[in-house]
Amino acid sequence: MARGLQFAPAMMAHPLSPRRSRRADARVALGLASALVHPYRPVIAHLVVTRRCNLSCGYCFEYDRTSPPVPLAVLRERIDHLARLRTVFVGLTGGEPLLNPDLVAVVAYVRERGMTPVMNTNGYLLTRDRIVALGRAGLYAMQLSIDNVTPNATTKKSLKPLLPKLRALAEHATFRVRINTVLGSGPPEEALEVAQVALGFGFDTKCSLVRDENGEPMALDARARRIYDEIRKLGDRSPAYLSEDFQLPILRDGHIDWKCRAGARYFHVCEDGLVHLCAPRAGNPGKPLADYGEEDIRRAFHTVKPCAKKCPVPYAHQASRLDSFRPQRKTEPTRAREPARLHLRVVS
Repeated sequence: MARGLQFAPAMMAHPLSPRRSRRADARVALGLASALVHPYRPVIAHLVVTRRCNLSCGYCFEYDRTSPPVPLAVLRERIDHLARLRTVFVGLTGGEPLLNPDLVAVVAYVRERGMTPVMNTNGYLLTRDRIVALGRAGLYAMQLSIDNVTPNATTKKSLKPLLPKLRALAEHATFRVRINTVLGSGPPEEALEVAQVALGFGFDTKCSLVRDENGEPMALDARARRIYDEIRKLGDRSPAYLSEDFQLPILRDGHIDWKCRAGARYFHVCEDGLVHLCAPRAGNPGKPLADYGEEDIRRAFHTVKPCAKKCPVPYAHQASRLDSFRPQRKTEPTRAREPARLHLRVVS
């Protein structure tokens, strides 16, 4: 068990539930129901709003310290195209998205175009005013990555410095908050403590697996696996469609049999406006979003990906669940791996 749950006095019980909009939940449910009927409708598109990040974590390759934010006008054009594709969720990501000064306006524009905005952040730049502004703009959900309890040489995304941000979210957020903790970036007992604190605040929680240089999950030793099982026993308030049960067969058998719909139900749009199957598969297909249409989505939907058997990317699994009963007919041709400019060792 974690050492004494030292942050327990800071916790609150279900602070977000009364303020969360039931209309927003209903809108999401309606969008997912429509996507179930229409298989070539993207469920979630990740949109990079800046590649720059204020941190430098040892496992992360999806950032730099110099890139300017993607201009608001350019982001609006990309959001317009995602709306034409009838995307359900638009995930605003980076780098660190809070470094884009127009982020609130981007969230509002995603909502204006009829889609549901969500975002990933390391949390360091959150303030009360930003939390309130994002909620008023229509943000539906925010995910924070907290890797351990105390900063170390690998990561500064730690519970101790971020605890004031969690208190502010508990007090002011009108959107869903989910805390992602990672096994492998610190002592596994610290991941358990992070999950306990997150649930105590009333937040959703998830536990991700470290990936190796090939984008595949690294095996857990007996100690880490025991902690992983304890985290799962804590329960999770996340919606059923965000379940991460796909990790169990990967841990047990080293692979999983499923139908990956990346490039169709889920895809990644980098800061240059190019579409990638996911962050670890940069360059595939590497096509400009403005030229990405239903023909591309159909092709990706029906293509069997050779990397799927060991894939630990949650969004790919979650977005593909709607179509487990639908066939796949094509096999992706063998090709050399692209340079891993977007490659992340940790699933977020």
